[in-house]
Amino acid sequence: MDAVRVLPQVERASFDIPTETFAIDVKGGADTAPILAAIKGLGFTPEVLDAAPTKQAGLTRLDAPTSAALREALARAKARGVPLVIDFGGPFCHLCRKFEETALKDEQVRQALGSFEFLQVDIESDSDAAKDLDVHAVPDIWVFGGAGTMLARHNGYLSPTEFLAFLKAAPDPD
Repeated sequence: MDAVRVLPQVERASFDIPTETFAIDVKGGADTAPILAAIKGLGFTPEVLDAAPTKQAGLTRLDAPTSAALREALARAKARGVPLVIDFGGPFCHLCRKFEETALKDEQVRQALGSFEFLQVDIESDSDAAKDLDVHAVPDIWVFGGAGTMLARHNGYLSPTEFLAFLKAAPDPD
């Protein structure tokens, strides 16, 4: 690739080309058509994700996961009566490492996570967990109620402020 042209709608872009995964944050209300066309022109298939917590079609509950880590974390969340936050990532992922170095080291985030059961999953080490939730791109953050009902999901990097807002916006657990 000779050059990357930055469009005015793009606030921040991060590329991890060896894994052919990258994320682009777009200003609210911006026309994404030129950005998507540029991505398609590079031979990628773009996936548009909303930064707000959303429910994913097709998966509303985490029932009988094959991953021992997910089963144990869900049991701890249920016993504590708190939601379960799952952070899927991997050492190969630049944005995952950035999330760990910024958001997860932020004191306000650490305090907020005290109200949740928190599980980090390396998708290379625990492929069962990734399969249980059909995770294809990281970072991917999920929130489940203690009974296993999905409350929210975000795919992509979140700054400490954005992660706090994401946690606060997740609906009350079941």
